[in-house]
Amino acid sequence: MTLNENEFYRSDVDCDAGRYAGCGSYCCRLLVRLDPDEQVPNEIEGLPPKGYVDKDEKGYCVNFNRKTHHCNIWATRPRVCREYSCNPDPLLQIALREGFVSVVQLARRAVELNIPKDEFITIPFVRDDINDKN
Repeated sequence: MTLNENEFYRSDVDCDAGRYAGCGSYCCRLLVRLDPDEQVPNEIEGLPPKGYVDKDEKGYCVNFNRKTHHCNIWATRPRVCREYSCNPDPLLQIALREGFVSVVQLARRAVELNIPKDEFITIPFVRDDINDKN
């Protein structure tokens, strides 16, 4: 399937289809930086607000429910999560082909393999007729 540039960068990917394809919930393990207006004050006086979302012991976002594979704060998730499009991300290509070990491992393999964009495996998008109803 060939996607035009606008389609390639859409952020409404079907995450269930992505996990079925083997992404391993890749994006739920990335560092999620919060925009200044999303940061909450630090509980310790004098320290700046936390600028990122915490990870659990396995490296997943603390809001990722590993039983259901869904985000526990989907409706209020950070802006970067709402706008992120995995399909143009070269690291996703390594995760789909070789599995997810760590972001560092994916970055090293992406440099080694240098997969051309026309060979990218794309995660399908959520059906447009569903989006139109929301």
